[in-house]
Amino acid sequence: MKKTITEMTYIKRVSLACMLASTLFVANALTISPARLELSADPGATATNEFTIINEQSSEQTYYTSVENFEAQGESGTPNFSNTKEGFASWVQVAEKVTVKSGEKIKIPFTVTIPQDADAGGHFAAIFLSTIPPATKGGEVSVGAKVGMLMLLKVSGDIKEEGGVLSFFLKDNGRFVTKLPIDFVYRFNNDGNDRVKPSGTTTIKNMFWITTKEINANKTEGNVLPNSIRRFELTWGDEEPLPASASYFSHVKYEMRNFAMGLYFANLDLNFGTKSSSNTIWFVVLPWHLLIILIAIAGIIFIGLRSAFKRYNKFIIAQARLANAK
Repeated sequence: MKKTITEMTYIKRVSLACMLASTLFVANALTISPARLELSADPGATATNEFTIINEQSSEQTYYTSVENFEAQGESGTPNFSNTKEGFASWVQVAEKVTVKSGEKIKIPFTVTIPQDADAGGHFAAIFLSTIPPATKGGEVSVGAKVGMLMLLKVSGDIKEEGGVLSFFLKDNGRFVTKLPIDFVYRFNNDGNDRVKPSGTTTIKNMFWITTKEINANKTEGNVLPNSIRRFELTWGDEEPLPASASYFSHVKYEMRNFAMGLYFANLDLNFGTKSSSNTIWFVVLPWHLLIILIAIAGIIFIGLRSAFKRYNKFIIAQARLANAK
């Protein structure tokens, strides 16, 4: 019995692995553009649009469409999809399926009909294409590759802007770092009823208040959905960090190429909607591998200069004695 159960478990695992591999292949063989579409409309309006798909497989394929609402999941900005047939997903009309020849590029139109009583603010859904037909009976689950286009809809009306930066800090929560790159994190809270796309810069200044670096605060143009918190990460430094196992002098060379030392200030200036905010933190960079070498060189120079001065003084004293002896 144990052997049979083990064999069945193995077969299930192999089947699952094959299914996942097939899913990845199909997903990579279908391109959808744009990946994200931003829309604006009034309550009661009907908006038409389109997206493009390319079948990159070697044979003709039939793709089935589905529409799902989504909301924020955690602080990473990853969408959490729901197949409920309410809200934005129920406002979208798109062809149930489309057949595409190998290498063919086609445009798929769709319509969004906004109810007259739709809430003002943000609504979010995605149109998916899959090689597997959607489930038709309750409790059934469709398993297959899905490639989708995110839709971010703004319904006009009473738009509320509430929220802002909750915190701004170094990623390791410290104040002292040894070398670049340095990672910064800020957490943005959106308590309004529409998505927010923060924009701005983080300005790095040294102890003399001279600007050292300016970093785009939202390089990926990420949105913060209503009633959610999103974490944004920024990096000062372009070169990949060295592994801890790298040699001492490799660290010295790295710290010389990416030189930073002393007290610094990072100022985060953000704009979001009609609002803005500013946050500043301080930190210290101590490149100790390079510092030890610099201290050693300074010590050698100091000892050399001290010895030279002593010899020079002895020479002057000797010359003075010779002059007095005459």
